[in-house]
Parts: sequence; structure tokens; C-alpha cells
Amino acid sequence: MHIKRFFAPNMRQAMNAVRQEHGDEAVILSTKQTADGVEIVAALDPEALAYQQNVQETATLNAAQNGDSLNSAIRFEQQAMLTRERVANAYDAQQQPAARPSANRYATAQPQVAYAESVSAPSAQIELMAQELQQVRSLLENQLSSLAWGHSEVQKPEQIALLKRLMGLGFGWELSQSLLQQAQDSASLDWASILRLLEQSVTSDERDLLDRGGIIALVGPTGVGKTTTIAKLASRFVMRNSASDIALISTDSYKIGAQAQLKLFADLIQVPVYVAANQGELYSLLTAMASKKLVLIDTAGMSQKDLQLSKQLTSGHQGVNMVRNYLVMSAATQLSVMRDIVKSFGEVVLKGCILTKVDEATQLGNALTVLLESELPISYLSTGQRVPEDIEKIHARDLIDRAIVLGQQNSQNIDEQAFRLGMGKEISNAQ
Repeated sequence: MHIKRFFAPNMRQAMNAVRQEHGDEAVILSTKQTADGVEIVAALDPEALAYQQNVQETATLNAAQNGDSLNSAIRFEQQAMLTRERVANAYDAQQQPAARPSANRYATAQPQVAYAESVSAPSAQIELMAQELQQVRSLLENQLSSLAWGHSEVQKPEQIALLKRLMGLGFGWELSQSLLQQAQDSASLDWASILRLLEQSVTSDERDLLDRGGIIALVGPTGVGKTTTIAKLASRFVMRNSASDIALISTDSYKIGAQAQLKLFADLIQVPVYVAANQGELYSLLTAMASKKLVLIDTAGMSQKDLQLSKQLTSGHQGVNMVRNYLVMSAATQLSVMRDIVKSFGEVVLKGCILTKVDEATQLGNALTVLLESELPISYLSTGQRVPEDIEKIHARDLIDRAIVLGQQNSQNIDEQAFRLGMGKEISNAQ
């Protein structure tokens, strides 16, 4: 294994040096901040040669496994047919008219009880058999999924290797499949092509929102760090301009702690903070601050009131410039939750996204997936609690590089059986 240290003033230059030396197949062993910038320890991918040597062995092994799986699938199908017959027979027995009790006027209630019991017995039997049939069906689906996955591993080993690599970084199944298809259509199915496609697809703000100025509202769920992010942005603005050119507004009239935190930050940089309890107060404040170069609005969270206010602000108001909404999400959030957050703000016009708590995340593929699916530009990354140091303007290639480095540093062994089963079902459904 060829291991080498790379030193550069920042992460971008360090990653460029790694690519020039080892190519896109390099494995990042460690990264750390130094007095002069960034140090990266990288090596050539130790799995590359082993993968090429084992492709044929894997194909042979999978072929044998597929034969066993096929036999198991046939046995499960036979068992399912027998269970269906048992259910049908029990149902027919239930539909046949049972013996009626005697019409003798001296007959007691005992025959009626027996009649009722004769009807309920088949129903219980059918319910039990239905449960058995469902279990057999699940087992059969699992076997067929394994067959579909095994066939793909034999027929398309290169694609499966790339698919595992993407999903190991946290990318969603649909996006990973789309990237593979696009790379295959371009007649260059390799890791470098996948990275180029990602870089072309991810968008970022061409102009720094602090340089552009205007009225900016940070929206998003509670607890993602909107207040701290506003403090960082305000501090950076004051470092470049004057404290008299900026104002802060909080629309969170219920959370006293958030107001106190924002006021504490604002006092340190001598910037005024205002509280708007409703839409009327907010419009009055914005009208009075028309001369400010930058107004930052800290919203409460994802309540219906907050969403409605953000939607109304986007449409503008007489005497008030249009408000630009930026969605704030934690990078440590699961992919499904991120999708729900974006969906919740579907009626709000969003200009971009700010990712927070990157230092707590173990992967960034989930965030990249949501950004690509929603076509949201990335604007800033927040990488810690320090104000104003732990926030930076980010570009597409830098974000992808971070995702790769983070994924390799926190790589976890994929549960092969669960992966084969889950992906087999996806492949079966897609066919």
C-alpha cells in the first residue's frame, strides 16, 4: 500500500493534490487541522486489485448460490400452493349449510349452541391458514429477491460495486441508480465519471448571501441551529462591513431562551435585535429597516404559523423588499427525515440550503441526495459551535470531497445479507 501525507492551506487544495497523486480511487486515511492549514494522509485503494482478481470467483460462487436459491424458491412455491388449497377447502366447508336444529317445539337451546360453534370453527381455521400463507409469501419474496440480486451481481459486477460504494456514503437508492444509468449512457462507467456527474448536478450559490445583502429568513425545524447560524452570519457580516448596516429579527415570541441567546450574540457585536410577535409587527420592522444592507430573520421552527408566515413573506409587501428563505437542516439527520422536512416546506419558496452540525454527521450522502432531489442550492456549512469560525461558504466539489472523506473515515461494514435482500426487492420491483 502506497501511503503519503499531503499538506495544503485548505481542504480543497489538499484534495486536489491527492487526486493528482493517486487519482479518484485514493483512500483517505485521516485528516487534521495544522498550524499552516490541512494535513491529509491518503493511500491507493487497497481493494482495487483484489476486486478485479475476485470478480470471476464471485460470479462462480453467486451462480452456485443462485441454483440453491432457485430450488428453495420452488419448494416455497409448492408449500404456498398446498396452503392455498387448505384455505380453499376450509372456506368451502364454511359455505356448506350446516344441519338445522329440529323444529320440535320441545327442542332446547343446546342444538343452537352446537350450530353456532360449527360455524365459528372454520373461521378460526381460515385465519390461522391465512397467517401461514402470509409467512410463506414473505419467505418466497425473500428468495426471489436473493435470486434477482444474485443475477445482477453475476451480470453487472462493476455496477454493483459502484452501487455499494455510493450507498456506503449515504446516497439514496433511487439517486444511486440514476447516477449509474447516466454514467453508463455516457459510455464511461467508473468512479471518476460518477464524481463528475455529482459535481455537475449539485448546485451552489454563485454569490455569497452576505455580499448580496437584503432580507434573509432562516427557516427549518426546531433544534437544527438556526439561531447560532444567524449569529455566525451576522458576525461575519460585521467583520466585513459595519454593525450599523445590519439588524436581527426574531419571530419566535414563545421561546424566550432563543431570544436571549440571539440577544447575547448581538450584544457582543453591537447589533440591534427586534422581536416580531405577528405579521403586522414584522412588516412594520422591515419597513423601518429599509436602509439596512442586511436583515436576518430567525424563525421559530416548523409550526403551521411559522410556515404560513414564511410563505407570506416570500410574496413581498408594500414598502418591503422580497424576503429570501433559506432552509436550515442538520447534516446528522436521516435521509427519510430530511425528505419530510423539505416536503413540509413545499409551499415556501426556498432560495437555498444551509447544512448545520456537519461535525456530528457520519455521512453526507443523505444531504447530497436531498439537495439533488429538491434541486436546492447549497450555500453554507456549519461545522461546530464556535462563532463565527465554524461556518463556511461551500461549493459543489468541496461538498462532494467532504462526503467522500467523511464516508471513508466513518466507513461501516454493510450487512451483506440485508443489503442483498433489500436491493433484490428494489431490482424485482423495478423489472
